[in-house]
Amino acid sequence: MKEIEIKAHASLALKDEIDRMVGSSGTLVEKDDLYFRRPGESLQALRIRVDNGEMEFTAKKQHLGERSEDNLEYEIHLDKKERESAIQFFECLGFEKYFRKHKRGFSWHYEGIHIELLEVNDLGAFLEMEVILPFEADESAVSSAQDELYSIIDRFGLSDQIERTSYREMILNGIQSKPHTCK
Repeated sequence: MKEIEIKAHASLALKDEIDRMVGSSGTLVEKDDLYFRRPGESLQALRIRVDNGEMEFTAKKQHLGERSEDNLEYEIHLDKKERESAIQFFECLGFEKYFRKHKRGFSWHYEGIHIELLEVNDLGAFLEMEVILPFEADESAVSSAQDELYSIIDRFGLSDQIERTSYREMILNGIQSKPHTCK
């Protein structure tokens, strides 16, 4: 799948506005991510996520586009009781633990858009939105998805709060991120 994603600094108080827009109350979510990398590399290679009781493995080919993250994402889902075995499996293949990310907040689905309002580690609150497209989606489909995401950002007055720095970079470098205007 191709993931088109943007995030912006926000306040958890935005939840009520999102509830009204979507027409339902957000679902409580909690995600615990453990990232792995190949020894000596600075980018993560794999992620194990426990998300509300389900475990997923993810590998991404990341691409930071001009207006959004446009990633190719590969996922496998397993029972969370296999987490320790999975960690040992990846370590046996030569991967090393890299960093942890914890997200807690609310999630909605709205007109083909996955919306989350989350506290992330000690970085603060973020509005994250993504549209999932098939691998073969063309630039026109990507641009249309970006336009949809930016219209919601504009609706909530967060155009000047867009964050382009990855959570990985913020967590590993202790960066106090600064929002960027990006249209």
